Amino acid sequence: MRIVVLCLAVGSIAVMADKPAKPLRTKDGPILPRRELLEVVGAAQKPLLADFYWIQSIQQVGRANTDTEYRDVYFFADLATDLDPKFRYVYEWGAITTPVNLGREQWVNTDLSSRLLTKGLTEFPDDSRFLFQLAYNKMTYDRDYKAAADLLMRLAKLPGTPSYVPGLATRLYAQAGSFDSGLEMAELLRDSASDEESRAFYEHRILELLRERVLTQLDDAIGAFQRDRGQLPPSISSLVGAGYLRAIPEDPLEGQFFIDRRGRARSTSGLYRLEMYDDAKKKELREDLAAGGIQVEGLEESP
Repeated sequence: MRIVVLCLAVGSIAVMADKPAKPLRTKDGPILPRRELLEVVGAAQKPLLADFYWIQSIQQVGRANTDTEYRDVYFFADLATDLDPKFRYVYEWGAITTPVNLGREQWVNTDLSSRLLTKGLTEFPDDSRFLFQLAYNKMTYDRDYKAAADLLMRLAKLPGTPSYVPGLATRLYAQAGSFDSGLEMAELLRDSASDEESRAFYEHRILELLRERVLTQLDDAIGAFQRDRGQLPPSISSLVGAGYLRAIPEDPLEGQFFIDRRGRARSTSGLYRLEMYDDAKKKELREDLAAGGIQVEGLEESP
């Protein structure tokens, strides 16, 4: 048995020293030995084998040119972390390098990135980098805003977490339509705030969440009107007259509701809905409001 282990170790070192070549693969991924076999044959050399497949993942990034070749990075990293579950950096490396942008923000391999991060969190449940990266994946690639918000709230409980993280989580709850979860978190954060500024922020966020819930209900009424009549309603009040609303709702932030030219409900109490914005979306919103004769100078400047 010792001879087998020694041969395996020497062979592994020789392979690692050789010039890297493209791995043999099937259409589903590189051909790799089963973890169970490696654990039996090379039980005493598992750290060495984990290092070997870690190096293979690095080499794969160096030779990758296509999304399929970047996809293979995951399989090497996955096997390396099977052999050494505490090999923390491999999880992060594989998760960051596996996704590929095909152009126009069309990403692939993102599911494998999230799978590796989820696996890493089973070994390192309080790893702030894993939590943030997985939340980013859920938010950006999957549009699973509630899952992203849940991860950010886990992150917010860790020491040293930036102060913006809980606020981002409540915004994501709103975008997911999980208003009760968002309100519960915002109220908890308000009540546990250690300073007046934080308390005031979450008090305002509670009102924003309540406003966003009303705006979502108005969106539903606008959509029903448009489906039934083939056009957008001319105003919020027309939704009442047509029977889609019982009454014009009140804005918790004391603004007036209106319908923008794209058919979304908005309020004069705030330029932005409680959702994620990039610069292009901000510009588009300003153009929409200006086209509708809405003055934006006096409204809030950041989402």
